[in-house]
Amino acid sequence: MKKFLLSESCDRGWFVGGFERAVLKTTDVEVAYQINYKGEKHPAHIHKIATEVNLILSGHVIMSGQHIRAGEGIIFNPGDVCECEYLEDTYTLVVKTPSLPNDKYYI
Repeated sequence: MKKFLLSESCDRGWFVGGFERAVLKTTDVEVAYQINYKGEKHPAHIHKIATEVNLILSGHVIMSGQHIRAGEGIIFNPGDVCECEYLEDTYTLVVKTPSLPNDKYYI
């Protein structure tokens, strides 16, 4: 058993995957717990290979034109455009497979 602090053990919330500071290093999957604040906007991007699942734990975000609230999620398949605007402080659980940290392309 090993205890860890998210703030000391990850990059931008990614704590499982093929990252240098991951608490569990694997190429099979990436997992993140992310906090984004009201008013933040993230530019459009795609993944060419990976599939990404986002589950909103609390808050409200517009993801690629869809209003997503606590208890709702969205799946981005390879090539799907992801663009986010946070309408409230939002906590998100993200799972991406496989773990390919460089598979993010801004458009």
